[in-house]
Amino acid sequence: MKDDAMASDPALVRPARPILVNCPTFDENSGGVIVLHALVDRLRTLGVEAYAVQIPKDYAAVKSPVVRALRRWNSRRKQRGFQTHPSLDVPLAPPGRVNEAIVVYPETVSGNPLGASRVARWLLNRPGLLGGDAEIAAGEEVFFYQQAFAQDVQGLPADRLLQLRWLRDDIYKDRGGPRSGACRMIRKGTDTLDQIPHPDDAIPLDEKSHAEIAEVFNRTTVFYCHDPYTMYAYYAALCGCTPVVIPKPGLSAQEWRAGFELKHGVAYGVDEIAWAKATRGQLIADMAAAKASETETVVQFLAVLQARFG
Repeated sequence: MKDDAMASDPALVRPARPILVNCPTFDENSGGVIVLHALVDRLRTLGVEAYAVQIPKDYAAVKSPVVRALRRWNSRRKQRGFQTHPSLDVPLAPPGRVNEAIVVYPETVSGNPLGASRVARWLLNRPGLLGGDAEIAAGEEVFFYQQAFAQDVQGLPADRLLQLRWLRDDIYKDRGGPRSGACRMIRKGTDTLDQIPHPDDAIPLDEKSHAEIAEVFNRTTVFYCHDPYTMYAYYAALCGCTPVVIPKPGLSAQEWRAGFELKHGVAYGVDEIAWAKATRGQLIADMAAAKASETETVVQFLAVLQARFG
């Protein structure tokens, strides 16, 4: 079901309160930042009053009143420079909306710095792994981007999946040129650096732009990925470069796939390369079908928030 058709559906539950999503300024190289912006955009597409909100720094630990005031002013100035991608509708929240709103924090934010009365937590990775608190505070409504991120959260219902993608199929596509060699990305996979099934001359991709990465994907044969959960594995497949996730110690292929929403076209270790090549077409079909299911997770997200916060 398309978003525009769903937006006009009278059965769609829209919370009466605005939804404020804690979003840093847009960064095309940060998957977490991208999906936070994508959530605001998707909510607004569905007719929900939704905004981005940033956490002001109070610099309470700064002893000098003058220095503290200057730093607060500079922080507010930087927030006025908030940016999103031109294709996304992500306005900043008007002042004074927090008290009446439902605030959504990613798991990397500790506590409730905005002092909101109604809090939802979106696990874009395992709690505490990349920052924030390892334990979820009582009273928060919790959602997860992938099942693997919620495996340590007790009593979380299975219907709390909230998954969106900003699929850059405008950049990542197979251009049909000649291929040779390999490329490599580390990102959050630093714990597998001692496993080296890839050639030493694999082209490093970390810190490159999307356009640069797409160009490399289109001239290499294999993409070795140390981060077990990243969209770049899918992007490589779209470009015709076979993605190989470097196995994480203690994590079997079966366990990895249980937390990886699209199962085909990505090898978990070099032994699966032939299988990944054979199932690339199914992965692309699955990615197209996933767009419809994403909006269904947003609709369920709204229903949970309405039931809890009214």
